[in-house]
Amino acid sequence: AIIVTHFGFEKIPMSEKAKHDFFQTQLDELDKAIRERMEGKGDRRIVKRLESAKKKLETRLKLLSAEEKKDNTLTFEELGIDRLFVDEAHYFKNLFYISKMTRIAGMPQTASERAFDMFLKVQYIQKINNGGGVIFATGTPIANSVAEMFTMQRYLQMGMLRKQGLHHFDSWAATFGEPVTAMELSPDGAGYRLNTRFARFINVPELMQLFCQTADIQTAAMLKLPVPEIHTGKPVVIRAPSTPELKKVVDGLVERAEAIRKREVTPEEDNMLKITTEGRKAALDLRVLNPRAKDHPDSKINLAADKIHQIWRDTEKDQSTQLVFCDLSTPSQLKRQFCAYDDLKEKLIRRGVAAEQIAFMQDYDSDVQKMILFKEVKSGKIRILMGSTQKMGAGTNVQERLIALHHLDAPWRPADVEQREGRILRQGNLNKSIQIYRYVAEGSFDAYMWQTLETKAKFIQQVMTGDTHVRHIEDIDSRALTYAEVKAIASGNPLVMEKATVDAEITRLTRLRSQHAEAQFRIRSNLRHAKEAIPVISHRIENIKLDMAQRKDTRGDVFEIELDKQIIKDRGIAGELLNRIAKRVAGSTNSHIVGSFAGFEVMARPGVLQPTEIILKGHYHYSVNVGETAAGTIRSLEYAAQNLEERLAREQRELADTEKKGHELEVKIGEPFEHETKLQSLVKREKELEDALDITKNQAASSLAAEETEIEVEQEMQEAEGESIQPDVRLSPAKTPSIKAPAKMRVAMAR
Repeated sequence: AIIVTHFGFEKIPMSEKAKHDFFQTQLDELDKAIRERMEGKGDRRIVKRLESAKKKLETRLKLLSAEEKKDNTLTFEELGIDRLFVDEAHYFKNLFYISKMTRIAGMPQTASERAFDMFLKVQYIQKINNGGGVIFATGTPIANSVAEMFTMQRYLQMGMLRKQGLHHFDSWAATFGEPVTAMELSPDGAGYRLNTRFARFINVPELMQLFCQTADIQTAAMLKLPVPEIHTGKPVVIRAPSTPELKKVVDGLVERAEAIRKREVTPEEDNMLKITTEGRKAALDLRVLNPRAKDHPDSKINLAADKIHQIWRDTEKDQSTQLVFCDLSTPSQLKRQFCAYDDLKEKLIRRGVAAEQIAFMQDYDSDVQKMILFKEVKSGKIRILMGSTQKMGAGTNVQERLIALHHLDAPWRPADVEQREGRILRQGNLNKSIQIYRYVAEGSFDAYMWQTLETKAKFIQQVMTGDTHVRHIEDIDSRALTYAEVKAIASGNPLVMEKATVDAEITRLTRLRSQHAEAQFRIRSNLRHAKEAIPVISHRIENIKLDMAQRKDTRGDVFEIELDKQIIKDRGIAGELLNRIAKRVAGSTNSHIVGSFAGFEVMARPGVLQPTEIILKGHYHYSVNVGETAAGTIRSLEYAAQNLEERLAREQRELADTEKKGHELEVKIGEPFEHETKLQSLVKREKELEDALDITKNQAASSLAAEETEIEVEQEMQEAEGESIQPDVRLSPAKTPSIKAPAKMRVAMAR
């Protein structure tokens, strides 16, 4: 085995011919897509986008042509590698694809050279192994959207996708997903608008069956690995009280959101994503935004310093270690006025922690440096290691002495949380019980970010558990907060957290109720099929018994068959004649009685899976395989006649199983949804919380803005000359239809 890093693997080149052939195939597909669009008078913008992609590929081809004149180094194909095992395979998920669907949110948008290089090498290994030879391993195959499943299938199931006609994203998306155009709260919270999003996944059982042909999904619940338990059963939330300064900053963000809502600034100047990012920074520490801000004694960094120092002191005997994750305000070569890492380290040193026992992951770049660092953490020489998800996530195996993990901030994606906590919840940890802490600043964006992560994680978990009872799944996608949510957070009202919890629980129970309704439908359908099958199977059993009574023994020397009005006692001659009859009947359209055997008529008829079927016809029909040799055909004929006892036993077992299944299904019909009472009480509480928080009032847009929008929409439709317009979040507010809805409708749509 040759073990290399991802970076080292990428440095091994593929042959220029392999790249050239691949690009040429892609060019042919683009040509076809452009022709289809032009013939169908499709959207000119899509045609231009496809033509732009074609030009880029042609440029790459020219560069490859020039490189062919140069000396080639040893290529990947020449190394003789015949198997490929890829760990942390989610690093290669940004694989390019060609799609005629544009301006639809929720679809993968990025493409990386690393993923393309892996794709070429995977295809080569699969080619020399008849479609196999590649194994991907990852704990997070879906990091943010189920659309990423298509990428994993392209790597490992390209042959199967081609057979099914699903190797293009558009065909895959049309089969398993739906671009949903619906009323959504606009990014500025000023009202509602039509937005198209790739958010609904359909035919989920079929998708999971296809995916699981190559995916062996093993969740933590299934594996029951010897990993440590979380001391309190779940992560502990440490709350930092809100301060007047933080409230002032959040109020300022609200004013900026108000300006966006009123269209007083352009998206280039300010937008909700920018406000969300700055809100996250303020939640970490106000000094990240303003180095001159006051260091509050109860800030998240100070609370973290106290907790980390306490655990450091209490576990000094065992030399236990701790990890601190923070994606914001990380160390860099650029000397900034404030760095959360430096501040936390300084405070830990003041509390008595030795400076040499604290390390920053960002200070160790090379593989050798990281190996030395990991060794020192494992030995307990370094007891506090700080880093970001990207630097200290996957591949950081220092779990031996880990006793605690601290989240100073909330990352963007559920996969990031999984990667973080996967560093400590790991086999090989000597501690049977560990601690995980999440630091949340009250009155900030922290609570909302964590709630969004949990909701998204539940959705991904629903897919990855392979539950085939769910036919439809709704994805969610929310990075930037809406104006109404910013306003609610700024209020500091404790009801905000309760509403987030209630909303998540309603979503979960509503999904369960839909599954219950679908299950009831399937139960009724299966029961109907079972009741219809019972008399059919019983009739087959009676016919087989009658055939057994009239069957003649043809075993051994008493073999005899009549074919074409000839009595034949030689098995070889009989088999040869049967094969000739089969060829003769292959071109016809009717069934023919060609003789008799063992008390049955021998019938030949055109087949479905083969040119001709030979049937033994009694009270029931028994199929005979037409073999390539005479001996094979005659053996199949004799087996069909002499194997009635086994067939009868099989039918009797099927009848018993069907009757048993029918009784079980009858008991389940009409079962009520067990959580209905709880769901109704939560819906009632949600309405009370919405009224108390007064969220809907913050979403009203002025009638003047609505009138201006209607004029702009009309003008844009006239300019489009009949082309369909699908508004998208990337359009500026002045060009985006904002449709006001009545107050009663707004709550339902927002949910």
